[in-house]
Amino acid sequence: MNTRGKSPKQPARRGASQKRTNIPLPDPELHAILRAADDIIAEGGRTQLAKILKGSKEKKLLELGLDRNPSYGFYRDLTLEQIMEKVDNLIHTDFIETELSGRLPMIVFTPRGWAVERERRAEEFLREWDHWLENGITPLSMEYLKERNRGMILLFLYKILRSGDKKYIPYLKQWEKIDFKKVQAEIRRVIGDLNRRDQLKETEWQQLLLERSKSLIVHSQQPILLACQECGGPFIFDEFDLNCYQPEGLRFQEICPRCKYRDEEP
Repeated sequence: MNTRGKSPKQPARRGASQKRTNIPLPDPELHAILRAADDIIAEGGRTQLAKILKGSKEKKLLELGLDRNPSYGFYRDLTLEQIMEKVDNLIHTDFIETELSGRLPMIVFTPRGWAVERERRAEEFLREWDHWLENGITPLSMEYLKERNRGMILLFLYKILRSGDKKYIPYLKQWEKIDFKKVQAEIRRVIGDLNRRDQLKETEWQQLLLERSKSLIVHSQQPILLACQECGGPFIFDEFDLNCYQPEGLRFQEICPRCKYRDEEP
């Protein structure tokens, strides 16, 4: 069982008109379903996903360790049928899709769904470090961060950098020792940037964050198409818009650049 955060495969795309028929679930539900899906991407289907969210005691599910998923039992008070409706909502609103593996349909992330889950997993790592630091815990090893999805790991580094807090440096130094050269280089740069944070004016720090985002925020393999809430036209999500990365989760732009610039005109 691979639980390292998988980027989306290349699923067959549904029609845009079909995907707009449902209103997305509230963020807590959206994040819970995506987190449950992360442990079975390309390995399990809708039913298995629903069973994780239900908190099923099924032998196979327990043998795979899926009861350790943070979203296990999130919908324990709902029926499997009701949970499947929630899962289908994420399919219809373009966060997950199914892809045939042999004759069996398996859950995969869409680019939009992976963008949300990647950000949540990076935030999950950051909250875990905060917990360890608050409780004086020194992890025995940082091996758990090695060989994970590169885009997710770099986004985690960006979140650390954006905090401007030197408290993370001891953990960063420990992590640097065990990872691959490209990640090690980015870790060293983040350590250096945090060390000189106090020497920089706020405008200089914001400029540094903007520059570093270009190497630490990795574009999705496929463009993420959004629908403008003003004109209804499609536009591509700008992953370098730093205002989209909020503590409570990823926020997609709601208005296309054309309408935005038009509204800003005097």
